[in-house]
Amino acid sequence: MKLRELTILSSLLAAPAAAHAGGLFLPGSGAISTSRAGAAIASADDGEALSINPAGLAKTRGTTITLSAALIQYSMQFTRSGTYDALSTDDQPYEGAAYATVKNDPSLPFGIGAVQPVPVAAITTDLGGLIPKLRVAVGVYAPNAYPFRNMSQGYVFNGDYTVAPPPTRYDIMEQDGAVILPSLALAYSITPKLDVGVRLSWGFAQLKSTVALWGDPDNYEENVKKDGTLAADVTDSFIPNGALGLTFRPTPHLELAAVWTSAMPIQAKGTAQSEIGPAAGGGLGGVTIHPVDDAGARCAPGGTINELKACVGLQLPMSAVIGGRYKVLDGGGALKGDLELNVGWENWGKRCNFIADPACTSPGQYRVIIDAEPHIDGVPAPAFKDAVIEHRFKDTFSLRLGGSYHVPLGAGPAANRIILRGGVGYDTRAAEDGWLRADLDGAGRLTTTAGAAYRTQRFEVNVGGGYVYEGKNTNPGTCNPTATMEGCRGNGSENPIDQRRGPDPINPLVVPAAQAESPVNQGTIESSYVLFMAGISTWF
Repeated sequence: MKLRELTILSSLLAAPAAAHAGGLFLPGSGAISTSRAGAAIASADDGEALSINPAGLAKTRGTTITLSAALIQYSMQFTRSGTYDALSTDDQPYEGAAYATVKNDPSLPFGIGAVQPVPVAAITTDLGGLIPKLRVAVGVYAPNAYPFRNMSQGYVFNGDYTVAPPPTRYDIMEQDGAVILPSLALAYSITPKLDVGVRLSWGFAQLKSTVALWGDPDNYEENVKKDGTLAADVTDSFIPNGALGLTFRPTPHLELAAVWTSAMPIQAKGTAQSEIGPAAGGGLGGVTIHPVDDAGARCAPGGTINELKACVGLQLPMSAVIGGRYKVLDGGGALKGDLELNVGWENWGKRCNFIADPACTSPGQYRVIIDAEPHIDGVPAPAFKDAVIEHRFKDTFSLRLGGSYHVPLGAGPAANRIILRGGVGYDTRAAEDGWLRADLDGAGRLTTTAGAAYRTQRFEVNVGGGYVYEGKNTNPGTCNPTATMEGCRGNGSENPIDQRRGPDPINPLVVPAAQAESPVNQGTIESSYVLFMAGISTWF
């Protein structure tokens, strides 16, 4: 009986699977590069180069100030396969009904309705020529991503039990997060044809999430009264990150570029709270959750029953991009238009062996520690073990094509002009077959963007828009284990961990290889993004 109670309560404190920085990156950073579908590592020539390719800062004039943003709206809905199971201890009106489609309906802390601005702000200077050919830039930016989720459908845990609970609750209920990267960059023109740049960033992350978990190890029927919820709020105030870039102009018409960006390891710490349903563990009492003694705390000392200490390890991936740009010039050498092709790689598939390297971080494996232990009738039991939440990602590749066309509004090189921009891009799918989840976007995507600018001798104003198509993607399968027919092999046995096609409930009392097989994400996800861009740069 004691082991059963321990299992029940440890499942309530299983790692917050949604405590992360968000979904996979969208192309670009700011108004100009996003209007080109991200094809900009060779063409970036204002403050946006801080995040796109620091070598591009070498092209700036005097002192340049850039304020720019991509505004992102993410539409996503999930239709889970199957129906609500009949409950052994209750009769509820939704039993046997098909799972309802659940739509993402977030409330953004700093958004405009469901639209989230993602900023780039930078100041670049040549220091008045103090060091010829050197540019210095300071600024702040955030990755183009949308981490916000509300899949709860207004459901209140431990509220009206006759209301059907959201079928996405074991993946994600609510979530928001932010990753901000204050940065310093240097760019230098080694020769008139070759520029190099480096960026160093000190990032900050705040991550919040609420998920539902099994409050009973045999809750195959998914009785909400046997569920529990976990709410986590963690931060990391130091996320090191950097980038190296170069641009090379072998001819006046051709520009080549490359940029490498380091991974962003996040080791966030904070608090967690849990709530259990009235029938969790058969409704048995005498079990409470307590913080471990401060001497044994691995996240932080000072935990309380109401605020347990928690820490989450994850990573935003290393990436590399190469590109080539062809420039069309007029008789005086002024730019009339350009076309740029970028090919990129992102290391989402990095995996960790946490036994050999407990400090390892991975983009698709979230390692969570809760400084807590169950007490049974006042007697402490063994502390909870680490939990690893799988997203089963693989490396992604991208192809982006973008360009511009300049329309002078007068004669001579000093004339104001309209600049038209556009681009298309394709990113391969990150999630393995069966592993698409509502909490983190792992789908392949096709991006189409367009934009326009008005440029004078002193400033440039940019606007744009775009659409990211992901369509309908299905996690195959109809596996619905029961207490008498476990696993997904059809004979009462479970598939090995590395052969499973979807996430399972987490139990931190056992090692990952012993987790129960019970997929919760079989069904269809339909998703897309709408993009808006706006920005201004000035130089003097």
